Amino acid sequence: MKFRKRVATCAVLLAAALALTGCGGGDSTSAQGSGPVEIRYWLWQDNPTDTTWNELATEFNASQQKVKVTVEVIPLDQYQDKLITAAANKAGPDAARSKDWWLGQFAPKGMVADLTADVDGWAGKADVTPALWATGQLPGDKKIYMLPHQYTTLYLYYRKDYFKEAGLAAPKSQQDVLDAAAKLTNGKRFGLDVRGGAGGQDQWAAWMLAGGGDFVDAGGAVSINNDAAKKANAFYVRLATDKLTPPGSVTAAFAQVKTNFTTGTTAMMIHHPGSLADVRSALGDKVGVVPLPTVDGAPGATLGSMSGNIVLSSSAKKAAAFQWISWLDTAGPMKKISTSSGGQLPVLASVAAQAPYTEDEALKVAVKAAETAKTWPALPGTAQLAAKDWQTIEQQAFLGQLSSDAAVDQIAGILDKK
Repeated sequence: MKFRKRVATCAVLLAAALALTGCGGGDSTSAQGSGPVEIRYWLWQDNPTDTTWNELATEFNASQQKVKVTVEVIPLDQYQDKLITAAANKAGPDAARSKDWWLGQFAPKGMVADLTADVDGWAGKADVTPALWATGQLPGDKKIYMLPHQYTTLYLYYRKDYFKEAGLAAPKSQQDVLDAAAKLTNGKRFGLDVRGGAGGQDQWAAWMLAGGGDFVDAGGAVSINNDAAKKANAFYVRLATDKLTPPGSVTAAFAQVKTNFTTGTTAMMIHHPGSLADVRSALGDKVGVVPLPTVDGAPGATLGSMSGNIVLSSSAKKAAAFQWISWLDTAGPMKKISTSSGGQLPVLASVAAQAPYTEDEALKVAVKAAETAKTWPALPGTAQLAAKDWQTIEQQAFLGQLSSDAAVDQIAGILDKK
């Protein structure tokens, strides 16, 4: 009886066209009383001094009267744990920034909302680069849990002057990389860092994907230990076992990798456009950029990394939250964040078709790579692999303590962990 009375009460209120968010907790962008629906948005910032996000929130709030967003910045080293805890306790924000591979922890536990219907009804859907929708999905699942926003792709930096001196062309295949590394290594100069320390799993994954491997098959089953992947890893391990990498490379993190490249210790470096300004500042026109070399020199895949936006399932204001995150994926806001100091590549084709992405050769390579780039799968085992196990396993292979094939099998086992 109480339920019937409540339904009847809601019906009367709605019939009277009152501007309420609804009797059941509210999932509307209509005003609550006389004011807008207020939502909270969590994010981290790579550059804590960048004011772009606050400027965007101010612009959004001024652009309409239905929704008001408040942004809350949390340090990246605390962010994931805080978001998981808040979501599990239904005390989190309405929307939040997320990395693609975190979905494997969030979505299966029902922490994030299914955005498929919202995306299908959104006018901006067609402007998002088609291949990037997969970054917001779980393997084998077509539902969309994250709206793509900012991404990057990995490619190969190389010293044009070193290659010219040695009579070498820019590498196209992975065999080209090994051959160039062997020719350019002389005891003071080396081919390429394998980056066996923190973050090295991304460089390794880009190499594996370019070599024809894949994280999962079409059905979502882990396949990173298939024949193509094992061949690619064998090439990668040889860089270390053949001593074509500089001292310390087996445990190096990115700071050392970049220093080695910019000071001339290495002839090649795998990274993304985030290093472009620093590398050009140090080397000028001595540096070149090419797509990540593939197994046969033909165009192939590389690793992409997406920072997108999610709506938490515990939010009572999902429609308002989606209005905010979809506004971020419109041309003006997208151009502003992408060209900011903390920005990456735009997910919108309309923005990618503008300068600087159509004029800068290195950025053109990165944007083109998005058409075939793949991301770490949103599996529960991905977080464990990235945080710890990849380093332990692959370092053993680099040091000759574990066979290359055995290393890949162990890595696949961690990814397949339920």
